[in-house]
Amino acid sequence: MLAAIIQARMGSTRLPGKTLAQVSGKPLLQHLIERIRMSRLVEDVIIATTTRARDNALVEFAERLGLRCSRGSEEDVLDRIYQAAKHYGVEHVVRVTPDCPFLDHQVMDRIIETYLSGQYDYVTNTLLYTYPDGLDVEVFSFNALEQAWKEAQLPSEREHVTPYIRTSGHFRLFNVESDVDLSHFKWSVDTQEDLAFARSVYERLQDKGNAFDLKDMLLLLRNHPELMSINQQSIVNEGYYKSLTNDPPVPAHELPVGRSYTLKNKAQRLIPSCTQTFSKAPTQFVQGVAPVFLARGQGSHVWDVDGNEYIDYPMGLGPIILGHNYASVTEAAVRQMQDGMAFSLAHPLEVELSELLVEIIPCAEMVRFGKNGSDATSGAVRVARAYTGRDVIACCGYHGWQDWYVGTTTRNKGVPKAVQELTVTFRYNDIASLERVFAQHPGQVAAVIMEPVGVVEPRDGFLQQVRELAHREGALFVFDEIITGFRLALGGAQDYFGVVPDLAAFGKVIGGGFPVAAVAGRRDIMRHLSPEVEGTADYVQQAGTLSGNPVGCAASVARSPMPMLVGDVRCAMRTSGTNWTLSGGRP
Repeated sequence: MLAAIIQARMGSTRLPGKTLAQVSGKPLLQHLIERIRMSRLVEDVIIATTTRARDNALVEFAERLGLRCSRGSEEDVLDRIYQAAKHYGVEHVVRVTPDCPFLDHQVMDRIIETYLSGQYDYVTNTLLYTYPDGLDVEVFSFNALEQAWKEAQLPSEREHVTPYIRTSGHFRLFNVESDVDLSHFKWSVDTQEDLAFARSVYERLQDKGNAFDLKDMLLLLRNHPELMSINQQSIVNEGYYKSLTNDPPVPAHELPVGRSYTLKNKAQRLIPSCTQTFSKAPTQFVQGVAPVFLARGQGSHVWDVDGNEYIDYPMGLGPIILGHNYASVTEAAVRQMQDGMAFSLAHPLEVELSELLVEIIPCAEMVRFGKNGSDATSGAVRVARAYTGRDVIACCGYHGWQDWYVGTTTRNKGVPKAVQELTVTFRYNDIASLERVFAQHPGQVAAVIMEPVGVVEPRDGFLQQVRELAHREGALFVFDEIITGFRLALGGAQDYFGVVPDLAAFGKVIGGGFPVAAVAGRRDIMRHLSPEVEGTADYVQQAGTLSGNPVGCAASVARSPMPMLVGDVRCAMRTSGTNWTLSGGRP
C-alpha cells in the first residue's frame, strides 16, 4: 500500500495549536487532507500523532473524518512514523506535515511517479529547493524507513525522520525540480505571520475550495504581491536548524592554533572584525579549532601561522584561479616589482592587458581598470547612469560594498536613505519581478546589473529576456562577472550562455589574485570615462593611482608553456587564466 502519513501534534514550539487552527472555516489539517485526497496515487491517509493528552483532539479529528490514526513518541518522530507504517502495512510512505496547507496534488503525484519507477529508495523536492517551501513531499520505501529506524542515532535524525536517509549514503536518492525556480516563496505555516498569510490566500481563493493549484497561487501573488510581505521575515526550516543544536558535537581533530589566537587577540584591539573583509572574519569559522591567520600557500594548499596544512577550497575567496604561487605568474610579478610598482605615467602593460581582454570578452571594445570587484561594478553603474541620464539601478545578486549596492542589504548602516532608494532588487529567473521594477520606475532605470548565474542556472531564456526588457526600456544591461569571469568559459558567462551585455565587471581573477579588476564594454559607453567625450570636460570619474598598476598587469599577462588541466579540458596556457588555447571541449 502507498499511503500518506501526516505527522501531526498540537504542541508546536513556535505556533502551538496550529494543526487545528481555523483557516477559511476549516482546520488547517483538514485543508491538507482534502488536497492529498485529490492525488491519483495515494491510497490512504494516516495521522501519526503523539501519546500526549493534548493530542487527543487530533485523534477525535481523525475519527470524525474516518481516518486511520496511530500514536507514538513526541520526541522520536522517526519511531512514530515507523510504527504507524508498520502497524498499517504501508509499503511506500508519502511523508507530509500539517504545516503545508497549500500542498499541490499534481506536484505530489509527480514525485510519487518518479519514486514508483523503482530506481530510487527516496524521492523528494526538498534536497534542492526549487518549489515553494510548503509544497514539501518525501516518498520512501518502508525498507529504507526501517533501516533508518534501526541505525539513526542523532537527536535531529530521530526528530525529523529523514535526515539519516538523505545523508548516510546508504540509499538511492532523487530530487524532483520545478521547471521555474520558485524557492523564494514561503508557504509553510510555522509562525503567526505564516498563518495570517494562509488565511489571506484562502480568503481570496475561497470560490475554488481546495481545488486551487500552484498556478493559481502564483497568479494570485502576481496580482497581489503585497500578500508576500505578511510573512517575509519567516525562516525556512527554522525548526530543523534549531534541532541540530541538540546533537552532540562532532569530535574535533586537535590542531595547534595557539599563534593564530595570540594574533587574534592583538587584532581585536587594532582591526575592526580582526580583518579587512567579512568573509575572512573569525565570526565565519568555528572558534577554538579553526585557524584565524594563514601564512602561505602553494597550489591548492595553504598553511596557517601555526604550520597546519589545509586544502584551500575557497582559493583566496575566488581569484586564485591557477593556485597559490603559480610559477610564471609569481615570476612575472617579481620581475615587474624590480622594475617598478607605480609610475607617474601609464605603463605599456595596461595596453597589452587591454588587448587581451578585448580579444577574449565578447562585450569588450574598451577596458578601464580598478583594483577589486567593487571598483568594477561601481564603475559600471556610474558610467551607465552618465550614459543614460537616469539614476535608478535594478540589481540581482551580490555586487560589493559600495553605497549604491550595499544599501539594498541588511548591512546598510551609514548609507543615506536617498541613496538606498535608488537601487531596487529583482529575483533571479523571475522576469515578472524585473517588469515590476520598470513599471514602478518608468523612464528612470539606468541599468540592470546582475550576476549571470549562481547556484541555479537561468531557465526559459531568462538572461535573454532580461537583456531584451532592459533595452526595450532604455536601460543598459550589465553583467557582474566577478565570480563567473574566465571560469564558465574563457570569455565568461556571456561567452558560455551566448548573451552579450553592454558592460561587464571582472575582478581579481584577471591577475590570479593580484589587485586588478576591469570594466569592459561598448566603445560608445566606455568613452564617457574619457575627458575627450564630445570635446568637453564633462566625463565620468573612475580613477585610482594603483588602478592598472604594472605588477597586477604583469601577473595577468604572464606567459607559460605549461599545460594545465581545467575540469576535463587540457589547456595550453598562453596567459595566466586570461587567454587559453584549448585542445578540446568547452570549460
